[in-house]
This record gives sequence, C-alpha cells and structure tokens, in this order.
Amino acid sequence: MPSPLSIVARHAPAVLTLLALGAVFWWGHRHGWRLAKPATPVAVVEQEDWCAEHHVAEAVCLNCRKSLGKAQIMQEPTHQRASGESVRFAQVGSAAVLSKAGITVATVALGQAAPLLRVDGDTGYAPGASARLGSRLDGVVRQILVTVGDQVPAGALLAVIDVPEVGLAKAALMQAVTARDLAQAAATRARATATAGVRSAADLDEIEARLRSADVAVIQAGQTLGNLGLETTPSTLSGLDVPTLVERLRHLGLPDRVDDGGSANLLPLRAPAAGTVTAIHAAAGEAVAAQAPLLTVADARRLWAKLPLPAEHARQVAVGQAVTFHVAGTPAAAGTVAAIAQEADPQTRLVTVWAHLANDDQRLRVGVFGSATITTGPAVPAAWLPAEAVQYDGDQAVVFVRRSDTIFRCLAVTVLDRRAGQLAVDRLLAGDVVATSGTGQLFASAFIDRLGAGCCAPE
Repeated sequence: MPSPLSIVARHAPAVLTLLALGAVFWWGHRHGWRLAKPATPVAVVEQEDWCAEHHVAEAVCLNCRKSLGKAQIMQEPTHQRASGESVRFAQVGSAAVLSKAGITVATVALGQAAPLLRVDGDTGYAPGASARLGSRLDGVVRQILVTVGDQVPAGALLAVIDVPEVGLAKAALMQAVTARDLAQAAATRARATATAGVRSAADLDEIEARLRSADVAVIQAGQTLGNLGLETTPSTLSGLDVPTLVERLRHLGLPDRVDDGGSANLLPLRAPAAGTVTAIHAAAGEAVAAQAPLLTVADARRLWAKLPLPAEHARQVAVGQAVTFHVAGTPAAAGTVAAIAQEADPQTRLVTVWAHLANDDQRLRVGVFGSATITTGPAVPAAWLPAEAVQYDGDQAVVFVRRSDTIFRCLAVTVLDRRAGQLAVDRLLAGDVVATSGTGQLFASAFIDRLGAGCCAPE
C-alpha cells in the first residue's frame, strides 16, 4: 500500500499547474486583461506621392494629371496621329518594373507586306455553270446514255424521252409540208394558165393566198418542233414522198446509234454546255413530269467561293482583287473577286463576296469549306513583329511604342499579313521601339479605366 507521501509526490505537478492557471486568471480579471504599452511607438511610413490606382508616382501620373497627358499627346509624331483618334498611354513605375514584368522591346525594321483580309467560306458552281435538265413535256424515259462522272461536250446526247406530243407535232409538220406541196403545184399551174389568159387574175390571187397560208402552216409546225428542241428546215422536206418524209421526221434529232424502235415520239435531251454529269435523277422506263430534273451537268472548272465579310471589311474589297482559297489537303486555288453583294444577309448582317477560282484540274470540290485570303491593295512598307507584340481591343489591333523608359503609346494598327508567328502591321517607321513581349501588362495599364479604376488627385 503506497504511503501518503508518495501519493502527494505523484500528484504534485498537476496540482501546481492548476494553481498557476488560477493565479493567471485572477490577475487578468483584476487588471482588465490589458497588456503593457510598448516603450517606443511604431513609426507609420506614408507614401503620399504614390498613385495607388495607377501604380506610378503621383507627380508623373498621366492619368491623374490631365495636363501631363495632354502634353504627352502633343508630342506624338505626325505619322502616328489620326484625326479623331483616342490616344492612350501605358505607364509603369520605373524601368526596373519592365524587367520584372517580362516586358521586352525591339527596334522596328521595315519590310514589305500587302494588306490582306482572311475569311472562311465555301465553294459552289459559278452562275450558269450547273444545269438541271429535264423533259419539256410529260413522258417516259426511254434511255439514259451517260453515267455520273462522264465528261460531255456541249450538245452531247444525254437521254431519250418518249413524249406522245412529239409524235403529234411531227405529224402536223408532215401534213403542213404535204399541203404546201399541193398548194405549190396548184399555184404553178394557175400561173401558167393565167399567163395564157385561161384563168382570171382573181382566181390566181386566191390560189396564191392558199399557198401563202400553206407556207405559214409549215412555219408554225416547224416552230412547234423547234420549241421542243427539235430543229428542222422545212424547205428540205418539200417534194419528198410520204415514206421518205416519215422516215426523215421519225428519227429527227437522234444519232444513228440510237434505236428509235419505230417510234416517232422520241425527244432527245442534250447537254447545253460542256461539263461533267454530276447527278442522274431518273431511270429508263420511269415516267417523268415536265421540267422535273432528270440529270445535272456542271462545269467544275468554273467555281466560285462564297465569302461572308463584316460590312466594315467588305468596304476594303473591290472586284478584280486577287484571292487565294485553301482547303486542307489540297493545293491553294488562285482567283479574283467576281462580285460583291449589295445587301447584307438579314440574319448574319454579313456581306457576301464571291470570288472566281481557277479549277482547271478539278481538284477543288464543290461544297467544301476553306479559308480565303483577299489582297486588298498593293504591297506597302510594314513592320514585322512577333504575334505577342500585338494586343486586341475588340477587333482593333494595337501595339505599344516606347516614348520614354516608363511610357508607351498604345497605337492602333492594321494587321496586313501573317506568317509563322509574325504579324505585319502599318503606322510604324524604321527606328521606332516597340514592346515585343509582356504586352498584356501594358494593355491592362492603357485600359485600366475599364476595370473601374480612377482617382481624385488634385490637378
């Protein structure tokens, strides 16, 4: 059994700790838990001449002291002034800040670049280069003589349609030609008898009138066939016997290789121009309605690119300007601006520019998307800068031209060309010093007012 002394020794540390804590609480309660003041007061360092909003010295802040900003604007070189242009500056606290922010500069060396517009678009046939062909009257397809992909010359026979009205028109012409032959023979006899004094002039006039009426009937019948695409010369049909006349008209408009099967109803369908058969919409034996498309023939060598542009960019485009159209995986196609729409699309508000593309090798397909480059002017002096040197205020490109160790002019420029990470811009001269990296920091400084920053420093 442990002795009382050993028990007290074992619990002594805990007891002493509790007593110490109790003494601390009692002392704190008596003194309001206040600590002694430091013997030496801490000095407060104030920077009254520092612009906290723009992070530069107040005395040189172009944003706070408007007179300084106006004076800086007046010092702008003539070649970088534009009427009505809003001039902005980016300002840093010191030259050391440039290095810490990763802002580097380079001296401009001028090269040459032509002003370009880049726009995405798609390809289509040129106006009049694609024709959807059909029968002029209701009928039945007798023969399709081509297949998709065939190259056909102008006037090539594509299909033969069985149209009953064609047979009726041929019969009407045969009747008119026969009647005219009879009228011609009667007129010949009447002239001879009138000369001999056997027939009166009135009888001769009546017979001559019948001949003229017969001539008109022949012309009318021939025109009916011509309206169906069957051209004939009625004068070559005069004097033929009926079997020969029937044979001549039955095969009218058809080459010898086409078997008409004894039918006079056949209507040939021919290519209006040279091109490629791109579609066939019917088969032999199928009934077709008048004007329903049976085949499509298109000249794939004549393609247009449809290029929608914002109205402000379309103003830079003119008919005849050079165009390059590129589709991934195919060589670029050269062309020229062919037409510019007078109206903007009511939904997209874009103005369509059409460009004619050379496609003699027919490598470029119809209905494919690609990117086009329009050369809107001759080559001009331009500064080639790294892409990082250019920032964008909406659609407006800007660069930062150094005016002093801590001030950069935010200069609006036009991007004329792009090549492998390099941009060509205007409004710069050889010897100008521009920021080439870290320009995001300068952009934020130039447009700090858009972030809600402001100051109320005295002028």
